[in-house]
Amino acid sequence: MKEFYSFDEFTIPFWIRSLYWGIYMVVFAFAVWKLLLSKTSYKQKKNVTYLFGVFFAFYAVFYCINPDYFRYREWLYVPDIDFWEKEMFYVYTVILCRRLPFEYPYELFRLIVWGGGIFIVFQTFRMYRRMLLPGLSLLLLFVFYAGVFSYARASLAIAVYFMGIAIYLLQDRKALKLLGLCIALSSFYFHREMLIGIVLLPCLFIPFERKKYSFVSIILLLVVIIAISFVSSNLEFLDQMFDNDDISTKMEEINEKGQGAFRLSTLIKYLNFFYPFYLITKYCRKKKNPHSIVGMYRITYGILMASIAFMIEFGSRSVYTYRVMYISMIPLTLLIGYGYNNGYFKRKLFLIMMIFALLSNSIRFINT
Repeated sequence: MKEFYSFDEFTIPFWIRSLYWGIYMVVFAFAVWKLLLSKTSYKQKKNVTYLFGVFFAFYAVFYCINPDYFRYREWLYVPDIDFWEKEMFYVYTVILCRRLPFEYPYELFRLIVWGGGIFIVFQTFRMYRRMLLPGLSLLLLFVFYAGVFSYARASLAIAVYFMGIAIYLLQDRKALKLLGLCIALSSFYFHREMLIGIVLLPCLFIPFERKKYSFVSIILLLVVIIAISFVSSNLEFLDQMFDNDDISTKMEEINEKGQGAFRLSTLIKYLNFFYPFYLITKYCRKKKNPHSIVGMYRITYGILMASIAFMIEFGSRSVYTYRVMYISMIPLTLLIGYGYNNGYFKRKLFLIMMIFALLSNSIRFINT
Protein backbone atom coordinates (compact mmCIF):
# COMPACT_ATOMS: atom_id res chain seq x y z
CA MET A 1 0.00 0.00 0.00
CA LYS A 2 1.19 3.50 -0.77
CA GLU A 3 2.17 5.81 2.01
CA PHE A 4 -0.41 8.52 2.55
CA TYR A 5 2.20 11.25 2.65
CA SER A 6 5.51 11.81 0.95
CA PHE A 7 7.38 14.17 3.25
CA ASP A 8 8.31 14.09 6.91
CA GLU A 9 5.77 15.68 9.24
CA PHE A 10 3.69 16.98 6.36
CA THR A 11 6.40 19.50 5.43
CA ILE A 12 6.22 20.75 1.84
CA PRO A 13 9.73 21.19 0.35
CA PHE A 14 10.60 24.71 -0.69
CA TRP A 15 11.14 23.66 -4.31
CA ILE A 16 7.57 22.33 -4.49
CA ARG A 17 6.16 25.57 -3.11
CA SER A 18 8.35 27.54 -5.49
CA LEU A 19 7.10 25.48 -8.41
CA TYR A 20 3.49 26.31 -7.64
CA TRP A 21 4.42 29.95 -7.14
CA GLY A 22 6.12 29.89 -10.56
CA ILE A 23 2.99 28.48 -12.19
CA TYR A 24 0.95 31.20 -10.53
CA MET A 25 3.37 33.88 -11.76
CA VAL A 26 3.02 32.66 -15.37
CA VAL A 27 -0.77 32.90 -15.16
CA PHE A 28 -0.53 36.26 -13.38
CA ALA A 29 1.70 37.63 -16.15
CA PHE A 30 -0.82 36.40 -18.74
CA ALA A 31 -3.62 38.15 -16.82
CA VAL A 32 -1.66 41.42 -16.69
CA TRP A 33 -1.09 41.24 -20.44
CA LYS A 34 -4.73 40.32 -21.08
CA LEU A 35 -6.33 42.84 -18.74
CA LEU A 36 -3.95 45.79 -18.49
CA LEU A 37 -1.59 45.87 -21.47
CA SER A 38 -3.96 45.01 -24.29
CA LYS A 39 -5.06 48.09 -26.23
CA THR A 40 -8.45 46.69 -27.24
CA SER A 41 -11.53 48.06 -25.55
CA TYR A 42 -13.54 46.25 -22.88
CA LYS A 43 -16.23 45.22 -25.36
CA GLN A 44 -13.76 43.93 -27.93
CA LYS A 45 -11.86 41.57 -25.64
CA LYS A 46 -12.28 37.92 -26.53
CA ASN A 47 -13.16 35.32 -23.94
CA VAL A 48 -10.36 33.24 -22.45
CA THR A 49 -10.29 29.74 -23.90
CA TYR A 50 -12.32 27.07 -22.15
CA LEU A 51 -9.09 25.08 -21.83
CA PHE A 52 -8.16 27.43 -19.01
CA GLY A 53 -10.95 25.83 -16.98
CA VAL A 54 -9.36 22.44 -17.50
CA PHE A 55 -5.97 23.84 -16.46
CA PHE A 56 -7.46 25.37 -13.30
CA ALA A 57 -9.21 22.10 -12.43
CA PHE A 58 -6.00 20.10 -12.71
CA TYR A 59 -4.12 22.75 -10.75
CA ALA A 60 -6.66 22.38 -7.95
CA VAL A 61 -6.34 18.59 -8.11
CA PHE A 62 -2.56 18.49 -7.77
CA TYR A 63 -2.19 21.53 -5.50
CA CYS A 64 -0.11 20.32 -2.55
CA ILE A 65 1.49 23.23 -0.71
CA ASN A 66 -0.91 23.01 2.19
CA PRO A 67 -0.82 20.38 4.98
CA ASP A 68 -4.51 19.67 4.27
CA TYR A 69 -3.26 17.92 1.15
CA PHE A 70 -1.92 15.15 3.37
CA ARG A 71 -4.90 15.15 5.73
CA TYR A 72 -7.27 14.37 2.86
CA ARG A 73 -4.86 11.86 1.36
CA GLU A 74 -4.81 10.01 4.65
CA TRP A 75 -8.48 9.13 4.13
CA LEU A 76 -7.66 7.18 0.98
CA TYR A 77 -4.53 5.34 2.10
CA VAL A 78 -5.12 4.53 5.77
CA PRO A 79 -7.84 1.83 6.00
CA ASP A 80 -8.62 2.21 9.70
CA ILE A 81 -8.75 6.01 9.87
CA ASP A 82 -12.00 7.39 11.22
CA PHE A 83 -13.56 9.85 8.80
CA TRP A 84 -17.21 8.87 9.23
CA GLU A 85 -18.01 12.06 11.11
CA LYS A 86 -17.41 14.00 7.88
CA GLU A 87 -20.18 14.92 5.44
CA MET A 88 -21.54 11.74 3.84
CA PHE A 89 -20.81 12.98 0.31
CA TYR A 90 -17.09 12.75 1.04
CA VAL A 91 -17.43 9.45 2.89
CA TYR A 92 -19.06 7.85 -0.15
CA THR A 93 -16.60 9.55 -2.51
CA VAL A 94 -13.67 8.11 -0.53
CA ILE A 95 -15.26 4.64 -0.58
CA LEU A 96 -15.85 4.92 -4.33
CA CYS A 97 -12.27 6.03 -5.02
CA ARG A 98 -10.92 3.20 -2.88
CA ARG A 99 -12.90 0.56 -4.77
CA LEU A 100 -12.31 1.73 -8.32
CA PRO A 101 -9.44 -0.05 -10.13
CA PHE A 102 -7.49 3.18 -10.42
CA GLU A 103 -3.86 3.47 -9.35
CA TYR A 104 -4.24 7.02 -8.01
CA PRO A 105 -7.42 7.10 -5.90
CA TYR A 106 -6.42 10.28 -4.08
CA GLU A 107 -5.91 12.23 -7.28
CA LEU A 108 -9.32 10.94 -8.42
CA PHE A 109 -10.83 12.15 -5.14
CA ARG A 110 -9.41 15.64 -5.67
CA LEU A 111 -10.55 15.64 -9.29
CA ILE A 112 -14.11 14.90 -8.18
CA VAL A 113 -14.12 17.46 -5.37
CA TRP A 114 -12.00 20.37 -6.62
CA GLY A 115 -12.48 19.65 -10.32
CA GLY A 116 -16.22 19.46 -9.69
CA GLY A 117 -16.05 22.76 -7.81
CA ILE A 118 -14.32 24.46 -10.72
CA PHE A 119 -16.90 23.07 -13.14
CA ILE A 120 -19.77 24.39 -11.01
CA VAL A 121 -18.13 27.81 -10.67
CA PHE A 122 -17.64 28.02 -14.42
CA GLN A 123 -21.28 27.09 -15.02
CA THR A 124 -22.29 29.84 -12.58
CA PHE A 125 -20.18 32.34 -14.51
CA ARG A 126 -21.75 31.11 -17.75
CA MET A 127 -25.20 31.93 -16.37
CA TYR A 128 -23.96 35.53 -16.23
CA ARG A 129 -22.44 35.43 -19.74
CA ARG A 130 -24.58 38.34 -20.98
CA MET A 131 -22.94 40.54 -18.35
CA LEU A 132 -19.36 39.21 -18.22
CA LEU A 133 -16.93 36.85 -19.93
CA PRO A 134 -17.03 33.46 -18.14
CA GLY A 135 -13.50 32.42 -19.09
CA LEU A 136 -12.09 35.80 -18.13
CA SER A 137 -13.86 35.58 -14.77
CA LEU A 138 -12.34 32.14 -14.22
CA LEU A 139 -8.94 33.66 -14.93
CA LEU A 140 -9.66 36.34 -12.32
CA LEU A 141 -10.63 33.66 -9.80
CA PHE A 142 -7.23 32.06 -10.33
CA VAL A 143 -5.33 35.35 -10.11
CA PHE A 144 -7.07 36.52 -6.95
CA TYR A 145 -7.94 33.35 -5.07
CA ALA A 146 -6.12 30.32 -6.56
CA GLY A 147 -4.63 29.23 -3.25
CA VAL A 148 -7.82 29.95 -1.34
CA PHE A 149 -10.02 27.90 -3.66
CA SER A 150 -7.69 24.90 -3.41
CA TYR A 151 -7.29 25.27 0.34
CA ALA A 152 -10.13 23.06 1.60
CA ARG A 153 -12.97 20.95 0.29
CA ALA A 154 -15.37 23.64 1.50
CA SER A 155 -14.77 25.22 -1.92
CA LEU A 156 -17.14 22.66 -3.44
CA ALA A 157 -19.83 23.63 -0.95
CA ILE A 158 -19.24 27.32 -1.66
CA ALA A 159 -19.53 26.65 -5.41
CA VAL A 160 -22.85 24.81 -4.92
CA TYR A 161 -24.13 27.60 -2.66
CA PHE A 162 -23.50 30.37 -5.18
CA MET A 163 -24.80 28.37 -8.12
CA GLY A 164 -28.08 28.14 -6.21
CA ILE A 165 -28.06 31.87 -5.50
CA ALA A 166 -27.31 32.62 -9.16
CA ILE A 167 -30.29 30.52 -10.28
CA TYR A 168 -32.49 32.29 -7.75
CA LEU A 169 -31.38 35.75 -8.90
CA LEU A 170 -31.42 35.12 -12.65
CA GLN A 171 -34.65 33.17 -13.04
CA ASP A 172 -38.14 34.67 -13.05
CA ARG A 173 -40.23 31.52 -12.63
CA LYS A 174 -41.09 30.74 -9.02
CA ALA A 175 -40.34 27.05 -9.46
CA LEU A 176 -36.82 27.81 -10.65
CA LYS A 177 -36.29 30.32 -7.87
CA LEU A 178 -37.33 27.67 -5.37
CA LEU A 179 -34.92 25.23 -7.03
CA GLY A 180 -32.12 27.78 -6.66
CA LEU A 181 -32.83 28.19 -2.95
CA CYS A 182 -32.90 24.42 -2.47
CA ILE A 183 -29.50 24.11 -4.19
CA ALA A 184 -28.10 26.85 -1.96
CA LEU A 185 -29.48 25.09 1.12
CA SER A 186 -28.02 21.77 -0.04
CA SER A 187 -24.51 23.26 0.25
CA PHE A 188 -24.75 22.42 3.96
CA TYR A 189 -24.50 18.71 3.05
CA PHE A 190 -21.19 19.39 1.28
CA HIS A 191 -19.73 21.28 4.22
CA ARG A 192 -21.23 22.26 7.58
CA GLU A 193 -19.45 25.61 7.36
CA MET A 194 -22.12 26.72 4.88
CA LEU A 195 -24.58 27.02 7.75
CA ILE A 196 -23.23 30.57 7.96
CA GLY A 197 -24.12 31.21 4.32
CA ILE A 198 -27.60 29.80 4.86
CA VAL A 199 -28.17 32.03 7.88
CA LEU A 200 -27.09 35.03 5.77
CA LEU A 201 -29.49 34.35 2.87
CA PRO A 202 -31.89 37.10 4.05
CA CYS A 203 -29.13 39.58 3.11
CA LEU A 204 -30.35 39.13 -0.48
CA PHE A 205 -33.26 41.42 0.44
CA ILE A 206 -31.35 44.12 2.34
CA PRO A 207 -30.41 47.09 0.08
CA PHE A 208 -26.81 47.49 1.24
CA GLU A 209 -26.05 49.28 -2.02
CA ARG A 210 -28.04 52.32 -0.85
CA LYS A 211 -26.20 54.72 1.43
CA LYS A 212 -29.27 55.57 3.46
CA TYR A 213 -29.63 51.92 4.41
CA SER A 214 -26.00 51.57 5.48
CA PHE A 215 -26.97 51.71 9.16
CA VAL A 216 -28.65 48.35 8.64
CA SER A 217 -25.19 46.84 8.22
CA ILE A 218 -24.22 48.10 11.67
CA ILE A 219 -27.31 46.46 13.14
CA LEU A 220 -26.48 43.26 11.25
CA LEU A 221 -22.93 43.36 12.57
CA LEU A 222 -24.15 43.72 16.16
CA VAL A 223 -26.65 40.89 15.74
CA VAL A 224 -23.98 38.59 14.33
CA ILE A 225 -21.55 39.47 17.13
CA ILE A 226 -24.21 38.70 19.74
CA ALA A 227 -25.04 35.41 17.99
CA ILE A 228 -21.37 34.44 17.79
CA SER A 229 -20.86 35.33 21.45
CA PHE A 230 -23.77 33.05 22.35
CA VAL A 231 -22.47 30.17 20.21
CA SER A 232 -18.80 30.61 21.13
CA SER A 233 -19.60 29.54 24.69
CA ASN A 234 -19.47 26.07 23.16
CA LEU A 235 -16.39 26.10 20.93
CA GLU A 236 -16.90 22.42 20.15
CA PHE A 237 -19.87 23.39 17.97
CA LEU A 238 -17.76 25.84 15.98
CA ASP A 239 -14.94 23.30 15.69
CA GLN A 240 -17.34 20.79 14.17
CA MET A 241 -18.91 23.33 11.84
CA PHE A 242 -15.54 24.47 10.48
CA ASP A 243 -14.34 20.87 10.32
CA ASN A 244 -10.93 21.28 11.86
CA ASP A 245 -9.95 19.12 14.79
CA ASP A 246 -6.97 21.38 15.48
CA ILE A 247 -8.86 24.68 15.62
CA SER A 248 -8.95 24.90 19.41
CA THR A 249 -5.22 24.22 19.62
CA LYS A 250 -4.55 26.80 16.92
CA MET A 251 -6.69 29.33 18.75
CA GLU A 252 -4.70 28.81 21.95
CA GLU A 253 -1.41 29.24 20.08
CA ILE A 254 -2.68 32.43 18.44
CA ASN A 255 -3.84 33.83 21.77
CA GLU A 256 -0.42 33.16 23.29
CA LYS A 257 1.27 35.09 20.49
CA GLY A 258 -1.08 38.05 20.78
CA GLN A 259 -3.62 37.70 18.01
CA GLY A 260 -4.87 41.27 18.34
CA ALA A 261 -2.08 42.68 16.20
CA PHE A 262 -2.14 42.42 12.42
CA ARG A 263 0.87 40.85 10.82
CA LEU A 264 1.82 42.20 7.41
CA SER A 265 0.84 38.94 5.71
CA THR A 266 -2.54 39.00 7.45
CA LEU A 267 -3.12 42.59 6.39
CA ILE A 268 -2.32 41.81 2.74
CA LYS A 269 -4.58 38.74 2.81
CA TYR A 270 -7.47 40.85 4.04
CA LEU A 271 -6.78 43.63 1.56
CA ASN A 272 -7.05 41.06 -1.24
CA PHE A 273 -10.70 40.68 -0.25
CA PHE A 274 -11.74 44.03 1.16
CA TYR A 275 -10.06 46.39 -1.32
CA PRO A 276 -11.84 44.87 -4.37
CA PHE A 277 -15.06 44.94 -2.36
CA TYR A 278 -14.52 48.64 -1.61
CA LEU A 279 -14.19 49.39 -5.35
CA ILE A 280 -17.22 47.21 -6.11
CA THR A 281 -19.23 49.12 -3.49
CA LYS A 282 -18.39 52.39 -5.24
CA TYR A 283 -19.78 51.27 -8.60
CA CYS A 284 -22.77 49.52 -7.02
CA ARG A 285 -23.76 52.80 -5.40
CA LYS A 286 -23.10 55.00 -8.43
CA LYS A 287 -24.33 52.78 -11.28
CA LYS A 288 -27.65 51.16 -11.99
CA ASN A 289 -26.91 47.44 -12.17
CA PRO A 290 -29.01 44.34 -12.91
CA HIS A 291 -30.86 42.77 -10.00
CA SER A 292 -28.77 39.61 -10.32
CA ILE A 293 -25.57 41.61 -9.81
CA VAL A 294 -27.01 43.63 -6.92
CA GLY A 295 -28.11 40.39 -5.24
CA MET A 296 -24.58 38.99 -5.42
CA TYR A 297 -23.29 42.24 -3.96
CA ARG A 298 -25.71 42.04 -1.05
CA ILE A 299 -24.82 38.47 -0.08
CA THR A 300 -21.11 39.31 -0.38
CA TYR A 301 -21.67 42.30 1.91
CA GLY A 302 -23.36 40.06 4.48
CA ILE A 303 -20.57 37.46 4.38
CA LEU A 304 -17.81 40.03 4.83
CA MET A 305 -19.73 41.65 7.68
CA ALA A 306 -19.94 38.23 9.34
CA SER A 307 -16.18 37.85 8.87
CA ILE A 308 -15.65 41.21 10.59
CA ALA A 309 -17.90 40.04 13.44
CA PHE A 310 -15.75 36.91 13.87
CA MET A 311 -12.68 39.16 13.79
CA ILE A 312 -14.06 41.30 16.59
CA GLU A 313 -14.95 38.22 18.63
CA PHE A 314 -11.88 36.04 18.02
CA GLY A 315 -9.21 38.25 16.43
CA SER A 316 -7.87 38.97 12.97
CA ARG A 317 -5.85 35.76 12.71
CA SER A 318 -8.62 33.47 13.86
CA VAL A 319 -9.35 30.44 11.68
CA TYR A 320 -13.04 31.28 11.96
CA THR A 321 -12.47 34.81 10.66
CA TYR A 322 -10.64 33.97 7.46
CA ARG A 323 -12.67 30.85 6.69
CA VAL A 324 -15.85 32.96 6.65
CA MET A 325 -14.10 35.59 4.55
CA TYR A 326 -13.08 32.89 2.04
CA ILE A 327 -16.75 32.16 1.32
CA SER A 328 -16.93 35.50 -0.53
CA MET A 329 -14.27 34.57 -3.12
CA ILE A 330 -16.71 33.39 -5.82
CA PRO A 331 -19.16 36.35 -5.78
CA LEU A 332 -16.25 38.76 -5.41
CA THR A 333 -14.70 37.33 -8.57
CA LEU A 334 -18.00 37.56 -10.39
CA LEU A 335 -18.43 41.20 -9.34
CA ILE A 336 -14.83 42.03 -10.32
CA GLY A 337 -15.43 40.43 -13.73
CA TYR A 338 -18.65 42.37 -14.19
CA GLY A 339 -17.04 45.66 -13.19
CA TYR A 340 -14.08 45.06 -15.47
CA ASN A 341 -16.24 44.06 -18.42
CA ASN A 342 -18.26 47.27 -18.06
CA GLY A 343 -15.24 49.54 -17.62
CA TYR A 344 -16.10 50.52 -14.04
CA PHE A 345 -12.54 50.19 -12.75
CA LYS A 346 -9.89 52.79 -13.49
CA ARG A 347 -6.74 51.13 -14.77
CA LYS A 348 -4.64 52.35 -11.83
CA LEU A 349 -7.12 51.04 -9.24
CA PHE A 350 -7.39 47.70 -11.03
CA LEU A 351 -3.59 47.48 -11.03
CA ILE A 352 -3.56 48.02 -7.25
CA MET A 353 -6.05 45.16 -6.91
CA MET A 354 -3.76 42.94 -8.97
CA ILE A 355 -0.77 43.88 -6.82
CA PHE A 356 -2.61 42.91 -3.64
CA ALA A 357 -3.52 39.59 -5.30
CA LEU A 358 0.10 39.00 -6.29
CA LEU A 359 1.43 39.75 -2.81
CA SER A 360 -1.25 37.73 -1.04
CA ASN A 361 -0.76 34.63 -3.17
CA SER A 362 3.02 34.89 -3.24
CA ILE A 363 3.16 35.01 0.55
CA ARG A 364 0.83 32.03 0.69
CA PHE A 365 2.86 29.94 -1.75
CA ILE A 366 6.30 30.72 -0.31
CA ASN A 367 5.49 30.73 3.42
CA THR A 368 2.96 27.91 3.68
